[in-house]
Amino acid sequence: MNQQPFKFKAPSKGTVIFCSVLSLISGTVYYSKHHAAEARKAQCSKVSFLGDRPCGVHEMPRKVVVYLMAPPGDHMDKSRAWFHEYVKPILVAGAVDYDVMEGKSKGAIESAVIEEVVRRRRQQLAEKSQHEQQHQDEAAASSSPAVHNPYAPITPESQQQQYQQVTSMMNKTKQENDYDGMLAIGRLAWGELLRGIEKGCHSSLDAPKQHEDKDESSDKQQEQQPLAVEDNNNVQETQEPILYDEPVHDENNNNNNALSSMVDEKPVVLTPSLFSPVMYIPHENIIGWTNIPYRIYRWITDYTRITDVGQYAVAAVLNESRPLREEDVDAGNQEKRYWIGEDAEKVLEEDTPITLEAEVKNVLRTYASEDLP
Repeated sequence: MNQQPFKFKAPSKGTVIFCSVLSLISGTVYYSKHHAAEARKAQCSKVSFLGDRPCGVHEMPRKVVVYLMAPPGDHMDKSRAWFHEYVKPILVAGAVDYDVMEGKSKGAIESAVIEEVVRRRRQQLAEKSQHEQQHQDEAAASSSPAVHNPYAPITPESQQQQYQQVTSMMNKTKQENDYDGMLAIGRLAWGELLRGIEKGCHSSLDAPKQHEDKDESSDKQQEQQPLAVEDNNNVQETQEPILYDEPVHDENNNNNNALSSMVDEKPVVLTPSLFSPVMYIPHENIIGWTNIPYRIYRWITDYTRITDVGQYAVAAVLNESRPLREEDVDAGNQEKRYWIGEDAEKVLEEDTPITLEAEVKNVLRTYASEDLP
């Protein structure tokens, strides 16, 4: 009796179920990754012409700053992953440099933005005073007969004028390295960004200088105190300038402080050139056991998220802006439904509508494109 050692037979029910489930999972993963790569490629192709364009000799690449904050009830890794997945590839494709600033505690981003706004206000005042001084120097130089004489000897005044021109050119090149865009990922970072801009417009410009003077005076006192211990014969000579101060200057200092406070209370003149365009980028952090089916669905259709979030990054790279509107200020309310947990409930209770003064809002701009609302 001849029997074949191997023969074809119908697979068992368990084998059919296993192969079906395996092929379904493999097909779903391939579908998600393939369409995600195509969507990311489509978004990068909108800005790739900027990356392929050669940069000029005296041209600096654009640079933006990205502010991140941990979503309520979760870790900072979620915000980092969101930036690396949906924002960073488009910035790299458009040859836009970036700095990432993470607000690891409440108010960290706000204080950083206040310092940046105060620095730009000082820079604007310095440019204005330098421009006025340059006009005065040009007027004085035009009246002198040595200007029309090409064989006139070089004077210290002309050398000083050339030095000022060189330093002004160097300062202009340094100013080109400033951020020309501020991106905030998530509602928390967006709120701190706007509050920092508003407070930075009204903060004093002399406060850091007074703080530095106090630090320098304390350092000088610490340096001079050991000298008084070493020379016992000259104790009075070293201690007199440290311990004894003339009380007459107290009234003058109080008057100066009052005048400086009156100057600080004057309204600040805001110009559009003082601020870079700002933009809110949505951050959807889905957590919770009840949201697991929706998380799986969003993972399968990740290409739609790449397109939706990528539109904001594309607008920032193309550098097309419009005035900030009232509805743009209180953005990110759709994120609140995913703030789940004890920590998130506290943040949700403390969350208030984001507001901005009309004077500040009128000079702020945000990035815009045809795809964005």
